[in-house]
Amino acid sequence: MDAGTIHGLISVSPKDLEACLDVVEHQQKVDGIVAEIRIHHLKFDGNGRPMVKALAECLYQYIIDYCISCKSRPADLNARQATKLTKEARDLFRHPEISEKSPDVTGEAGEALLFFLNEAILKAPQLVAKMELKTNHKDEVKGSDGIHMSWNETDQVVEFYFGESKMYKSVSNAIGSAIDSIDEFHAVEMYKHEFNMVTKHFKYADENIREAVSDLIRLGEPGEGARLNHSCLIGYDWDFFTSDPVQDLKKHVEEFRNQLTIDSERLAGLLNKRFSSFSRKHLRFEVFFIPFPSVQDFRNAFNAALD
Repeated sequence: MDAGTIHGLISVSPKDLEACLDVVEHQQKVDGIVAEIRIHHLKFDGNGRPMVKALAECLYQYIIDYCISCKSRPADLNARQATKLTKEARDLFRHPEISEKSPDVTGEAGEALLFFLNEAILKAPQLVAKMELKTNHKDEVKGSDGIHMSWNETDQVVEFYFGESKMYKSVSNAIGSAIDSIDEFHAVEMYKHEFNMVTKHFKYADENIREAVSDLIRLGEPGEGARLNHSCLIGYDWDFFTSDPVQDLKKHVEEFRNQLTIDSERLAGLLNKRFSSFSRKHLRFEVFFIPFPSVQDFRNAFNAALD
């Protein structure tokens, strides 16, 4: 197993990420645990509007890759096959009836976004297409919100990532819910079930790669060549977005990014506070913060793209 083998499994193009999302550099750290804080934001169109719908449409373009295992589809799809598989993938989502009094509370938009981030940023391909394992499209996907892996060149180990996506109006509530879910995930040793899923439902057709991945897992535990990580998406409402007309787009984006850089201290503080009482210090984390004008509007945009 090496970087070339793993990178060859990635389906998400970095260009699609760069078209929708930008990154903010910062100096924030987490104490007492190995965790990388990543702060991203929606790009703005020429009228100064955050590109919520563009991101949703971009995620829709990857629903076959996200939902359908490679061994269940031809390597090169013709138009008819692509149409058929797109319909199959769409049917796996819950398509809730949305109204002002009954908003979408499913986590599917966030889970699809986390898949996108894991592949494009962490260079960690998805190992199991958990969506296609659902027996009822109305069911939630059990366990983590995705299983991915990447290669760590420095330590010469395979990093396994279990996904956790939380999108709330309040960033502190999203952080708390994510860490509580991860704590419970390990309390019941759910990772053993997830590793068994990798060996039984490996996404790719190449048996040599499947065997190499399986060799890193023994009895549901990582071996000496493997390491446990959690990749977490923290989506939240942020008041700094504005609906006022934008006179100077460049200045508007600069001010937005400056405010987000300043806010990085608050985000890191909230994360540190929750991690201070987290007992599983051996675990490693990749934490993606993404503010939205409204996480509910993003969910609605994703559902609209599906429909």
